[in-house]
Amino acid sequence: MMGLGVSAWIGKTVILRPEWLLQASILIMILIPGFILAATNSSKLISYVILVWLVGPEIRRLMDWAILGSYSTLTLLSLSPVLATSLLALPLLRRDRKPSKVELRALKAYMLPFIYAGAIGVLLNKLAGFYGVLNYFAPLFLFFYMMLRKSDDRERAAWIRFYVTMGSLLSIYAWFQYISLPAWDKMWIEGAKMVSLGPAEPLKFKAFSTLNANGALSIFLVSAIMPAIINRKWRGPFGWAGILLMISALSITLVRASWIVLVIEIVLYVLLASGASRLRMISIVGVLVVAGFLVFPHLPGGEALSDRLSTMGNLKEDASANARLLIVLNTIPDLLSHPLGSGLGGIGRSTLLNGGSTDFASLASVDNGYLGIFATFGLLGGLLVFRAMYLQGRLIHGSGTGPLRTLGLITLFGLLASFFFGGELATLQAVIFWLFTGLALGRTQDRSAVPTTEALHLKQERMTV
Repeated sequence: MMGLGVSAWIGKTVILRPEWLLQASILIMILIPGFILAATNSSKLISYVILVWLVGPEIRRLMDWAILGSYSTLTLLSLSPVLATSLLALPLLRRDRKPSKVELRALKAYMLPFIYAGAIGVLLNKLAGFYGVLNYFAPLFLFFYMMLRKSDDRERAAWIRFYVTMGSLLSIYAWFQYISLPAWDKMWIEGAKMVSLGPAEPLKFKAFSTLNANGALSIFLVSAIMPAIINRKWRGPFGWAGILLMISALSITLVRASWIVLVIEIVLYVLLASGASRLRMISIVGVLVVAGFLVFPHLPGGEALSDRLSTMGNLKEDASANARLLIVLNTIPDLLSHPLGSGLGGIGRSTLLNGGSTDFASLASVDNGYLGIFATFGLLGGLLVFRAMYLQGRLIHGSGTGPLRTLGLITLFGLLASFFFGGELATLQAVIFWLFTGLALGRTQDRSAVPTTEALHLKQERMTV
């Protein structure tokens, strides 16, 4: 039945846009491995979802450059990440684990404002609202997956190692891109009119690697650096070199907010860590700071980074900081005059699907996450969202001890810190949030840590002797 529906939709679409047949074929080829992993309840499904989110934008650019020969404004391939994430719904039907009452309370706390904003968005924003529903609800499946699937710390550690490894690989490509600027990436900067990325020339633009913007890359790199710092078992094959590589790639994104969020998360980790871990963390930070002062000025783009960071000491002449302040002053009256919110798809780049019209013109790029939440969910709905985050924080805090709990709390507070500079609980930022906050919940006991009957008997014998 699913195949018949997809076939009918493809047939109708091809009549209107013949070039979409190729896009649909590539999209289906991307989704087939995920469907197989979901149908077999494979633990590799999470790694597959992460991979599609990270390389999906690059696949789109390669198709535009190699096959279409020009930049395409609308493409089916842009749906590949959300559709791949939606495949998580298939293994959820198994319900391997029954969530507790406290966990269900946190889930219901999120669902109420999400359903309200989704309904308002579809009614008011039409196609943009539907696209907003996909980008908000699909990442939420990651949180459901963590809560309902039986998995131990070893399986979850494998997901984190894959995530951190992808951070190192994307950093390598970021440097290749920054130095040489491949033709397909240049087409993206020029075709999408990404003025914020700078001129489409090597060593002069802001690196974005396989993602679609430098801001998205910086958010991802910060989220990959922290697990690598917290636990050496999560660093993957690149080890310490991977951490330094990701920090160097973060420098050529020229996103100051990411450095502020990274420092906040490191300080929070120092506060949460035990005595030995705290001392190790302070030593790590010291080494990184010294390496930064010695190495970064000599890297390509080091001078631009120094100039960018130096403006933080003089906010009066900082055009970006003043623009953000102006956004706050202009948006607050709009929030009071539209207390019910605009619904999903009412702000941000998704409004382009609806002709760019929005009741919150100052939030076209969502440069303040807090204002974005209230503009999307309404005044009451926004309060419900932050109440749900509070309940989730308490749930993570009471999930026991260990690095997964620490990582979940750091991710939650890191999102709240990043909201001062922009973003929304959708797309890649939501994937990161739901993934790392969900990792600390719904875990089963590590099978390797469960003593066998023979081991218990030996222990009893030793105690007797």
